[in-house]
Amino acid sequence: MHQGIVKENGIVDTARLITDPADLQTVPSDDGLHLDNFHPGNFEWWYFDIMDEETGCILKIVAHLGTDPLRRKFLPQLAFSVKVPDVNTAFAHLCELEEFKAAHDECNVKIAQKFHCYGKNNTYHIWVDIPGFSGEFTFTRQLPGWKPLGDAVPIEQRKRRAVFGWIIPVPKAAVTGDFTFNGRNYQLRNASGYHDHNFWKVGKIRKLFIDDVISKWYWGRFKAGDYIIIFMNTHFRNNQISSFYISTGKELIHSSNNAVQVQIVEQKLDRKLKCSYPVKSLIRSLKEPRTFQLVLKTREVLDRKDLLAGVNPFLGFLIKTLVSRPAYLGLKADCHLIKNDQNIHGTGIFELMLFRNRVV
Repeated sequence: MHQGIVKENGIVDTARLITDPADLQTVPSDDGLHLDNFHPGNFEWWYFDIMDEETGCILKIVAHLGTDPLRRKFLPQLAFSVKVPDVNTAFAHLCELEEFKAAHDECNVKIAQKFHCYGKNNTYHIWVDIPGFSGEFTFTRQLPGWKPLGDAVPIEQRKRRAVFGWIIPVPKAAVTGDFTFNGRNYQLRNASGYHDHNFWKVGKIRKLFIDDVISKWYWGRFKAGDYIIIFMNTHFRNNQISSFYISTGKELIHSSNNAVQVQIVEQKLDRKLKCSYPVKSLIRSLKEPRTFQLVLKTREVLDRKDLLAGVNPFLGFLIKTLVSRPAYLGLKADCHLIKNDQNIHGTGIFELMLFRNRVV
């Protein structure tokens, strides 16, 4: 049973329930291209991550279509975060728009001879070959897809319109493959994977931009014993969506929107980005008696990005001084799932995407 239906403008009706599991599961077209034009204001990205506890490798691979901070250009890029035992770095590879191809009816994304991801049934294949990094990976899905927001969330403000989508075609996967980074090859040994897909589609006539609606979001995925935990906490103009997922084995045991409270208990200033990120967070069930709570403790920063990088320095200074410091921080965190008088230890990936300190 899923609690909480998301309606227009991100408003959640917590009294409504979904009782048919098929209504939460993804279909191939959910993971296809949703944009019908490549105009400024639009975003869409296919995100994959891999964690190999045996080798200590953590990878993030993102095929990204997006708009520059000044809302003037639309361009694709490949974004990477690589953590291996002796290196921890992040980088992007810019691409030409004519190099990008994607199917609407399934996950089939190609960028020239640089990148290809293809999902069919329960298997996803990813191939990458760019300067300094190459690899080939197979994701074998171990849990059904999940879409707690439904097909998409319509947003409207003062006749400006947009549509927001977030689906998780692969909550958990066994991953095999290898990659070469800076001339050294790494073989995956005991790797788990995750894949989600986001899009922001603006109205054709009156565009509503993402940073005019969403100030920030937190997202994370964790493994604790046999439990897989996924959460998303998105801050809209006047409300929040807090989606939460727990499965064990192959069974979904909790699915909800706004049935949990996300509390940032302690923060730390990132001196490079000059913004704060969570170092201790608490997510707990709002039901009484509480059925579970999740404690997150940040272990290290995996990657960081100034979202105004590349903007004219003087203009960037004005934006940061008068409006906000838009930034991304990817974190590795320990987790403690407290459920049924058990305290189950785990680990995973946690992130903060900060668009604005205030929403105009």
